[in-house]
Amino acid sequence: MKKFNLIYLVAILICVLLLYSLFFKADSTVTFYGFADNKETEISMENAIEVEKIFVTVGQKVKKGTPLLNVVSATLPIKTSDVEYKIEELQTKYNLWKSDLDWRILQYEIELKEQTSKIQSQIDQLKVKLKNNKELSKKITSIDLVVSESKGITNPTQIKLASLELELQQTQEIIFTQINNLKSERFAQNNPILSEIKAQEAQLEYYIKRKRDELIVAPADGLIGNVHCKEGEKITSFGALISFYEESPNLVVGYIHEELILKINIDDSIAIYSSSRPDIQNKGVVKTLGSRIVEIPPRLRKIKELKTFGREIIIEIPPDNPFLQKEKVILNLVY
Repeated sequence: MKKFNLIYLVAILICVLLLYSLFFKADSTVTFYGFADNKETEISMENAIEVEKIFVTVGQKVKKGTPLLNVVSATLPIKTSDVEYKIEELQTKYNLWKSDLDWRILQYEIELKEQTSKIQSQIDQLKVKLKNNKELSKKITSIDLVVSESKGITNPTQIKLASLELELQQTQEIIFTQINNLKSERFAQNNPILSEIKAQEAQLEYYIKRKRDELIVAPADGLIGNVHCKEGEKITSFGALISFYEESPNLVVGYIHEELILKINIDDSIAIYSSSRPDIQNKGVVKTLGSRIVEIPPRLRKIKELKTFGREIIIEIPPDNPFLQKEKVILNLVY
């Protein structure tokens, strides 16, 4: 009976020691488990599209620039047509406005020519008359004329001539001002209609570029995770088309037991070992700490059957690491 009790006592002690070894280390080493993973990139389009051709399959390795999908925008042709119509409409409006200004400038130029010709003709006639009067005055020696000149009496013809010359100058200045104002408006670079045309042309160029860019290619070397669409299928804006992973894992997702969460901080160094390949190891840095306690996945528990809880930790690792996607790893905190 004593022997039987002793066996039970030893078994209980062994269980206690085993449980203690699961969660506490005598040397204060923090050890937990995780798996190598990669950030998943969801490839999508900002506008609604129709899938024309799919060039890749799930799990396929691709190089950067490899064609993945050929798609056609569901709304782009309509948008392009609308912009082209607006440009044509604005161009017509601008041409009509320009023609109106050209016509008004021409009318002022005609008026300038007519007014100049009319006044200049009168000036020329008066100049001829004055010339004739001067020639006659040389032949006539009249006391009255000498007296008039000595008293500084101005000839009426000269007064009228001066008045016409002034009128010609003012008329030309007024019409020139009108013409220059219209020409400045006609050739101004900040014309609101031209500005609107340029804006619409830029929009059209953007749509045309998007049409050229509708061959979707791999953003980097990597693996096709999932193809979320079928040929001929219409996909809404920002709908997932393909899940893409880089070929090598760039992070480790680990779960540390809730009793040890205070021992891990952001930027801590972590030694990483492959659980199935002891010779494979690397180092990483803690980048993210989970905001809540979650159930640790069975695969990452020390005893799969024993449900345990902990905190999720994201560890960044070098891109040239030797780990496989989803490979289970052992994680040790480096002090």
